[in-house]
Formats: sequence, C-alpha cells, structure tokens
Amino acid sequence: MILCVTLNPCLDKTLTVPSWKPGDNVRGLAMREVVGGKGNNVARALMRLGRPARPVTFLGGPIGQHCEALLRSDDGLDPIVAPTAASTRVILTVRGEGTEPTAFFDPDPLITPDEADDLLRRVREALASGDIEALTLSGSSPSSHTHELYSELIAVARSRRVPSFLDTYGPPLDAIWGFWPDAITLNRREAALHLGKPDVTDDDVNSLLARWSTRGVRVGVVTDGPGAVLASVDGRPYRATPPTIEAVNPIGSGDCLLAGLVDARLNGFGPEALLKHALGAAVANALTWDAGAIDAQTVATQSDRVKVA
Repeated sequence: MILCVTLNPCLDKTLTVPSWKPGDNVRGLAMREVVGGKGNNVARALMRLGRPARPVTFLGGPIGQHCEALLRSDDGLDPIVAPTAASTRVILTVRGEGTEPTAFFDPDPLITPDEADDLLRRVREALASGDIEALTLSGSSPSSHTHELYSELIAVARSRRVPSFLDTYGPPLDAIWGFWPDAITLNRREAALHLGKPDVTDDDVNSLLARWSTRGVRVGVVTDGPGAVLASVDGRPYRATPPTIEAVNPIGSGDCLLAGLVDARLNGFGPEALLKHALGAAVANALTWDAGAIDAQTVATQSDRVKVA
C-alpha cells in the first residue's frame, strides 16, 4: 500500500459550454466532477498502474463529504480523511468552443493546528501498521499551520524505513530540514521560486539537483512542460526528452510523473528505465482529460519513446 498525502484538495468541476464572450448568460452543456489535489491524482494514477494506494487528505463541509464519496464511488479509493471546520475548496474550469479552458479557484481553506496534528497522527498510525511501501507528499500548503507537515511526515517515514517522494514548492519545500525525502520533483517555475530567481538556467537546475543529492535525495527531477527534463539519480545527472504529442490536457502530468517514479522505484528499475517510465506516465496523462486517468499500456508505449542521455 502507498499513502498519498494532499494538504490542499479540491472538488474539480469542469463546465463545458458553447462559444461565448464575457457578459453573456451561458448555459452549460455538461458538467464533470472529479476530486482534485495533487496527491489524489497520484493515488488515482498508481491504481491505474496496478499499485494499491490510499489518499490522505483534509476534507471539510458538504463539499468535503461529496469529495470523500466520489473518491470511494468513482475512483475505488479508500481515503484517510482528517476532517476540517473549513469547507473544501472548489475549482471550476470552463471549457468552451474556440477558447482556452479557464479555471477559477476558491480561496485556500484555513487549517487549524489541531487539524494539522490530526492528519499527522493518522499518517503515523498508518505507517505503524507495517504494510506501507511508500509515502508521497504532493501539492501546496493551504495554511501556515500546515507548512511544516511534509517535513514532519518525511521524518516519520524515515523512522519506519518507508521511502518518501515529495512534489511541492514554496513554504513547505523551504521548511524541509534534517531528514530529506528519497525523491523530489519540481517544475522549472517552482525551482526558480525556491532559488529566489525570476528564471533558472540548466546550470542552476543541475546545481540544485547536486545539492539535493548531497542531502540524501536519491532521485531529483525538474520538469519543463513538454521540454526536456533534467534529473539526478543516485548522484548522476541525466537529461530525458519526452516525445512530441498533441496534448488533450497536461494538468496532472506532474502527478503522474511522480506516480510513475514511485512505481519504477518499487520495481527496482535502473536510472534510465526509471526516468522513461516516469515520463511515460506523464505523457500518457496529457493524452486524456481527467488528471490521473492513465492506462498502463499507453504508459508503456510512451515510455519507449522517451530519450534519456
């Protein structure tokens, strides 16, 4: 079993509409709902890769109850839920003919110190069961009281000899100290934020990957959308180039990359096969609309098209 932690989940709603312009009264053609949040996408992708996974997340209010029901009924997942007084946020994406999809985000919920401690306790108890193979930690932190949770969870996982895989940015990444995760993934924009720069060069990224390696990070990956990925595996630098595709929806591709990375690591893949599998999962996600709704055969096909040097 793999635990997939999300600190900032959402109900992700996609409204499909006809052609429109600002000021119109627009009647929707279809509405699609899925539980969002990066760790939930990771869990969904891992299940598609044949790995049992459990989301771990905050959920609150009627929206949170609806999200828990969707995770169980639509995704076949058994979430570990830390209840919150604040309602779970909603993200509405409007998808229309002839226009780029536009997303509207609710404000982040306020998570209390007691609620943060409750999620930490639930993960600690799950790790104590002895049947957890890996821990993933994904996405932003919604509140100052959750900024240090990932660091604390990495330490708990390390005490249980459970590998941890981190995909975050901003305050929760800056809060990592002492124990570092086995793997970190970022995109270039997040790497620039972490380094305090407006942009980063390949040299900047490679230096960052090297620093992570000295701190015990076995796998570091920095993505660049459809461009080449720079990585470090066990201290050796790599450059991986994904195939060119006609993307349907790239949202969630970073989450699927993390899922592919976990799957490959647990399978004992060597560095090149590991990077190909991870990028293959990311590409497979971009070929479908719903984040994490990948298929193992497409992952294998796209993995074969990834170039690693």
